[in-house]
Amino acid sequence: MPKRLNSLSSLLRLFISQYDLSRKHLFIMLFMPTVLAMASSYVITNYLVDKKAQEVGEFNLKRLEHLLSESETIGEYATTLSEGDCGALNEYMQFKPYYRGVLLFNAHGFHCSSTMGVIDYPLNSLLPEDTLKKPAYFIVPETPARSGVPAILVISTQANLTRGAVVIIEGQYLIDSFIQPEVFPRPVSHVVLGLKGATLPTVPQFGDGKVVAVKAEHSEVVILLEVSQAFFWHFFWICFGILLPFLLAFVWLVGLHLWRKKSRSSLADDIKSGIENQEFFLVYQPIVSSDDGKAKGVEALVRWQHPQMGLVRPDLFIPIAEQSQLIVPLTNYIFERALADFSKLSVDSGFRIGFNVAPEHFIQSDIEAKFRYLKDAFARIGVQPLIEITERQLLTADMCERITALRELDILVAIDDFGTGQTTLSLLQTFTLDYLKIDKCFIDTIGQDSVTSHVLDTIIELCHKMNYVAVAEGVETQQQADYLISRDVHFLQGYLFAKPMKLDELSHWLEAHSE
Repeated sequence: MPKRLNSLSSLLRLFISQYDLSRKHLFIMLFMPTVLAMASSYVITNYLVDKKAQEVGEFNLKRLEHLLSESETIGEYATTLSEGDCGALNEYMQFKPYYRGVLLFNAHGFHCSSTMGVIDYPLNSLLPEDTLKKPAYFIVPETPARSGVPAILVISTQANLTRGAVVIIEGQYLIDSFIQPEVFPRPVSHVVLGLKGATLPTVPQFGDGKVVAVKAEHSEVVILLEVSQAFFWHFFWICFGILLPFLLAFVWLVGLHLWRKKSRSSLADDIKSGIENQEFFLVYQPIVSSDDGKAKGVEALVRWQHPQMGLVRPDLFIPIAEQSQLIVPLTNYIFERALADFSKLSVDSGFRIGFNVAPEHFIQSDIEAKFRYLKDAFARIGVQPLIEITERQLLTADMCERITALRELDILVAIDDFGTGQTTLSLLQTFTLDYLKIDKCFIDTIGQDSVTSHVLDTIIELCHKMNYVAVAEGVETQQQADYLISRDVHFLQGYLFAKPMKLDELSHWLEAHSE
């Protein structure tokens, strides 16, 4: 486990360093999706719990409306009974759990109860007398039979207003049934039924949850439901857990894209000022002859000492320079810097300096004049420039014509990283080259029995047949050097002989390896 954590930590540090992210940027990119996920989860959960509360309210409202409708049917049946037939009323109400009972009344008072039999209660003992004269619904805090226990009364009255019935629905039992105790988390924690200004329970008690109201379309009944806090937070954290990974991925992808775009834009400005302020410098890697082991030339490699970022890798700033149309001025700067460097050194006549040149250079209208100047300037110090064109870059017909024109000026041209890009045999037959530089990936196959190892021999054979000078890049072992020398590869370049060096180191190295 510690090794795995160390690997993840290393990957994270590599990722942060690649994008040059500060702690502030990391905090924002972690904080923003978290806040967005929480806000979105809150909105979504509010919508879900509101919808669920509405569903619970509408379901219970239908149940209540069904009970009220059935109560009217009970009342109509009860009013058809004779005044002394309380036993039949008792039998009729045996299996109706939500009902406390039925009371029959006449002009003198209540005279029959489905639960107590014959009674004698005045009319105003339950409701004001005038309220019994027409069908209606009422909520009362208690009834004579059960003190302090609320109920819903459904009044049914005959047309002559001399007889009627009051159906009593058990209020607290009904309210308790509106809440689902067996479900966790319960959607609703408290339910209050409202009718004509009265409520059930008589004194509503709500907590800190959100209250949702559901109203009946054709009556004065309203149900108030308090959303359970446990239900709310249960779905909130589910939504948060689902949204956070997606928002993290989205914010990081967009943020890194914008950051990279901004960094590239700012880095392009830095490259421009870096050229003006001479922040770029060159290192040189010797290229030795396979015949005598002496250095016959070097490859010039550009480096950038950024004033704030320190040493910037070429694979970071070269693509940005190409995209920002700064590669041509950067390459011109490299030419001038190499010219100034080698004017301080004494090398054998014909010593070659290889320069990597981007395709953009070959579409410049004054390219021939520039390279004629370059050739003459280097010739005065006994050095011959070699233009290296990376094979991964597409060469158009116009570029090939320009390259041919350069060779007519006696400027050497090489294909770099040969075998890894877009060069074809037909393209090689279109114009003549001087050098083919074999990519390191083929050199690494020496000593291995693989398909790629045979490709190396084919490339070497191609160089000999087309009279190209072969240069092997990335030579790191003596076994590789011996193999290449045995196959008449002309020049070798790699860490086996020398690493890229600054001018002072190169001067000492050339002096030490002059024999």
